[in-house]
Amino acid sequence: MNVIVIRHGQAQAQSTSDANRTLTAVGEQQAQKTAAWLANQGYQVDALFVSPYIRAQQTAAYVAQIFDVPITTCDCIMPDDSAQAAFEWFDELNLPASATIAIVCHMPIVARLAALLTGESAYAFDVAEAQVIELPMFALGMGKIANRFVPVT
Repeated sequence: MNVIVIRHGQAQAQSTSDANRTLTAVGEQQAQKTAAWLANQGYQVDALFVSPYIRAQQTAAYVAQIFDVPITTCDCIMPDDSAQAAFEWFDELNLPASATIAIVCHMPIVARLAALLTGESAYAFDVAEAQVIELPMFALGMGKIANRFVPVT
């Protein structure tokens, strides 16, 4: 299984609420570049899970368009949610071992989820960064980072 964890592109500094922050023009370009990189690397996304926050939804729209995959909004991958609870939610889906899924969310949960999957220390993701984590099975600490992309703007 491949799990592609992606942080949303650059967002507005302020809005009526954190959930309503939208991508900037640079953030839109970053999201486009990340989605294009995934396609150029030959990945095929089978399922796309996204935070309900607008900036994550906007970032995911580029992935959805390139891979012709529907967006599934997931309420357990918002910024301060528990990575362990998110892992358990994904585990309950019983996804096939051959699946490639993409998860678009935020700091700090994106880093914490990657750390849970790989057993490595969590570190900050750049905006629109994508990490491809290969897992022999969907289990804690079993993954390794197989590929990584940070768009240059």
